[in-house]
Amino acid sequence: MTQPPTQPPPAPGGPPSMPQPGGPPPASYGGPPVGGPAYSEWWKRVVAAIIDGIIISIPSWIIMTVLGAGFASTLECDPNTGVCTGGGGFIAGMLISSLIIFVLGVGYKIYFDGGEKGQTVGKMAMKIQVRDEATGGPIGYGKAAIRYVVGLVLFMLCYIPGIVDLLFPLWDPKRQTLHDKAANSIVVDVA
Repeated sequence: MTQPPTQPPPAPGGPPSMPQPGGPPPASYGGPPVGGPAYSEWWKRVVAAIIDGIIISIPSWIIMTVLGAGFASTLECDPNTGVCTGGGGFIAGMLISSLIIFVLGVGYKIYFDGGEKGQTVGKMAMKIQVRDEATGGPIGYGKAAIRYVVGLVLFMLCYIPGIVDLLFPLWDPKRQTLHDKAANSIVVDVA
């Protein structure tokens, strides 16, 4: 007696387009790229940003102290009236130091995020890096500049868009911020 041909049993969990129980979800469901590193968790990005903020604040504090003290020497106060004159130098010192600090911060972020490793010191400590979403390679200095400028502009718009930008990875399937999306970049874990 001949037996009817048998078909292989269906794959567990349904058709291949559906996530498999116990297995990683396909990329279309917000999982990491197939065969690639995992998208970085939000808290790692926050800790990396705090570390980078501390690193940038140390030279910033030194610059502000030196320039502020140098220009403050032009400030003269009358002890009898409490009126101070000549403080324009102090204000100029603060403006100049603020500009230097801004350039320092921009240079730091663009140089390290756009470099071959795609990591600032904070990202190195947290073992995460910025990568090009399409190629998985470095994003380059142009896209690093786009990331920085978009994030800065969002914060300049009354802080609320900037806060939304920073919280965006909490619900985005690829854990991208808005400035990541603008530069077509992702932040991934480093093995």
